Amino acid sequence: MIPSLQRRPRKRSTRFRLWKRRRRRMQRGALLPATLLVLLGLWLYDPDTLTQTAARMDQSSANRVIPSQLTVIDGDTVGLFGRSVRLVGFDTPETYKARCPEERRLGDTATNRLRDLLARASSAQLVYLPERDQYGRDLARLMLNGRDVADIMVGEGFARRYSGGQRGSWC
Repeated sequence: MIPSLQRRPRKRSTRFRLWKRRRRRMQRGALLPATLLVLLGLWLYDPDTLTQTAARMDQSSANRVIPSQLTVIDGDTVGLFGRSVRLVGFDTPETYKARCPEERRLGDTATNRLRDLLARASSAQLVYLPERDQYGRDLARLMLNGRDVADIMVGEGFARRYSGGQRGSWC
């Protein structure tokens, strides 16, 4: 066939080829510096992240604490040395963001009952879980005098069993 009679493919405009971008590969030596930059950014955001992770791995599953060291934040949350610890296995009504006056009243009652349990306890043990909740609180099971606080609170009607997911309304 004569070269001048050959049909040349039509050149398409670039606006129709936007979706067909070339894949760019990361240069060989760029992965390590990129990883170090990410770790540096995490450290700048929260310098205690790496030490907390290492400390959490070194912790035994159960830590003995003096009951008077625990401060009650609400019916299912305590504070220990300035850190919030969400107690697992049960849920109590909210006190800060209550949806109705009845929920606030029930939440205050549950909070006072947990304070009373801590005041009467001679020994306390926190059994930490390896993860945290969505608010960054530590998760732990609290044992007072060898009894699980979740069992006490649920048994006395101050709380409901809870293992994650959607919570029921208290109103």
